[in-house]
Amino acid sequence: MFPLFHFPLKPRGLVPLFLLTGLAGACIAATSADDIAWNKNLDAGAGVTTSAVQAQGVGAGIVFLQGTVVLPAQHSEVVSMPVAGVVQSVLVTPMQSVRAGQPVASIMSPQLVEWQREWLMAESQARLAQGKAQRDEQMFADGIVSEHRRNESRAQYDMAALAARERRQALRLAGVNDAALAKALSTSTLSPLLTLTAPVVGMVLEQSVMPGQRLEAGSLVVRVGRSGRLAIDLQVSAQLAPALRVGDRLDVDGCQQPARLVAISNQVSAATQSIMLRAELTGDEDCLRINQFVQVRTQGQGTRAGETAAVLRVPAQAVVQHAGHEYVFVRTPTGFRATQVVTSKGGGADTPIVSGLKAGDQVAVKGVAAIKGAWLGLGPEAATPSATAVGK
Repeated sequence: MFPLFHFPLKPRGLVPLFLLTGLAGACIAATSADDIAWNKNLDAGAGVTTSAVQAQGVGAGIVFLQGTVVLPAQHSEVVSMPVAGVVQSVLVTPMQSVRAGQPVASIMSPQLVEWQREWLMAESQARLAQGKAQRDEQMFADGIVSEHRRNESRAQYDMAALAARERRQALRLAGVNDAALAKALSTSTLSPLLTLTAPVVGMVLEQSVMPGQRLEAGSLVVRVGRSGRLAIDLQVSAQLAPALRVGDRLDVDGCQQPARLVAISNQVSAATQSIMLRAELTGDEDCLRINQFVQVRTQGQGTRAGETAAVLRVPAQAVVQHAGHEYVFVRTPTGFRATQVVTSKGGGADTPIVSGLKAGDQVAVKGVAAIKGAWLGLGPEAATPSATAVGK
């Protein structure tokens, strides 16, 4: 008879595998729902290391927040089509700095010609009504006409003058300057061309049109961001919100000047269960860009006098997910305990811990998968080299 299987085995590879498997079977078993019995001799084979949790900053009151740089609505201006027309040329590009009154686009509009004609007709009617009112005033003084006719002539002039001012104002709102209006009035020249200008000093954020495009009145042409201080929209967990106050100083990564907290929302986001904050920069330095993702930090004030909001941080790989909750594994005399924690967005390699830990706790930061496997009862193989350490 020939043996069914014949594999040459090397003694150096066989002994550690059986020893570690035996130890795992004897030592890796959850003694309760959250306690995991773990012999420290298994740390090397499973690649487990721990690290002490440290409080961030002196006084353990530093709060880390993340946010996005935004341009406040009051610092944004739009240039839109005052009348229907065709874009002849676009004179600016996105990210270009502009000054107040600088041309940004030119359009051709038959409607503009119609408005000019109506204005010139209204001016002519106003001049005629003014002459008639002056004559009737003189004739009334000489006793030739009645007071009723004099008053009627005055009213007709007032209405004609009002109509002319209305048409003139419409042209000015459309972007026709006083020099062009004076020229049109003296020469009766009608022009379909109109130049749109930037209303403020700033930067072009958006350019929405192309030459040859036909647009209706009110259509967006360009959007200009007014030069000024930017703002930062932040999110904070409900647990950290009581540690913040309007007026708090916020140190912004990459900026020399701090920001100030100017608003705290009284609502919680349904999607993230976080609270929105708004901060504004106190200086005019050019250190941030719109839509930039930034991290800020502040010294929390606490919910009562003398109380601080202690925020601990652990490496991101130390936090595991299970059943919709977050856990870390804290070293105990007999192994590890799965401890549920509440985290906050922290960015980088670390995760802020809002609650669940205390400074000095020894937390597993490597080999976490092996400990989690033992916690979930996946069997001895969860901590053996074949499952966790092979190839490392």
